[in-house]
Amino acid sequence: LWNGEQAYPPMLAAIAAATESVDLATYIFENNAQGRTFAGALIDARRRGVRVRVLIDGLGEWYSPGIGRRLRRGGVELLRFNPLRPLPSNLNINLRNHRKLLLVDRRLGFTGGMNIGDRHLLDPSRVRHPVADLHFRLRGPILQDLDAVFVDVWQQAGGEETEITVVPPEPMGSSHCRVIADGPDKNLDQLALVLQAATGAARRSLCIMTPYFLPSRELIAGLQSAALRGVAVEILLPGVNNLAYVHWATRHLLPDLLQRGVRVHYQPPPFHHGKLVIVDDYYVLLGSANIDPRSLRLNFELGVEVYDPAFAARLGGEFRARVANARPVTGAELSTESLAARTRNALCWLWSPYL
Repeated sequence: LWNGEQAYPPMLAAIAAATESVDLATYIFENNAQGRTFAGALIDARRRGVRVRVLIDGLGEWYSPGIGRRLRRGGVELLRFNPLRPLPSNLNINLRNHRKLLLVDRRLGFTGGMNIGDRHLLDPSRVRHPVADLHFRLRGPILQDLDAVFVDVWQQAGGEETEITVVPPEPMGSSHCRVIADGPDKNLDQLALVLQAATGAARRSLCIMTPYFLPSRELIAGLQSAALRGVAVEILLPGVNNLAYVHWATRHLLPDLLQRGVRVHYQPPPFHHGKLVIVDDYYVLLGSANIDPRSLRLNFELGVEVYDPAFAARLGGEFRARVANARPVTGAELSTESLAARTRNALCWLWSPYL
């Protein structure tokens, strides 16, 4: 589901059709027109007798405050993950819940990179700085694992202990899926290791789309090795980043990749926030994590592995169509940057573990 235009209507329709439960976890829940539309749908579901639980990150809430009060007034069960507060003191900006997850009646799920708010609608008349993104709708046995992730993070935020509802698996298609929970707890480095394994397994093609690209030295070596053994490694980044210092830090490391045959492309505006890894047109890794230290070491993230050649080939085709409309980054472009720009980029790279 590309962008809010494709993702939000089925999400709202699922909430409107809920009969038993709605569980929503998100990093940012904006207090604007689209956010209030979601809040209204959640409150309506609660009034119908549906149990509605919403988890908002304690730092992400401050991007657009106010929606929490609206939800609580409507009877929705609301928790904040690791909230910022003066007393007792908690001003820690790390250890954030960056997962995006909607579960309806434990029969339908949505996950990916999309927060909730006007910014993900690309209509320029509705939002000043639109953000393109990618989300996915899921059915089948995978929902039981997604439910376990929600229950775990709900309890971490102070919610009551809940037993996981065991639902007999009912395959809904040909995809083989697995949930990967990642975070600075027992799940530390899960997604980082999966990314390294996927890179090492690639034999023909490796496609990576991410808004923030500050890979570890181990992953850089893996990408270089893949390109040197003949894998077509394509990395798709936003041409204009909403975090300029991340863009500058990334430009410092790109020569190491380009000289080994990795191809890097800049997507034209709007800023693209989607995350996607495709290996050999049979394996897909989707979810909430960026490829940077904050996502892979400090945040609580959610990934879903999908083994399905038809699904991967479809996404691979869409990826390559975006590459065709993107601008390739060349070594000559990077080498002709001014000394001031290269110094700025290097300094930002030094701070990359904290960006």
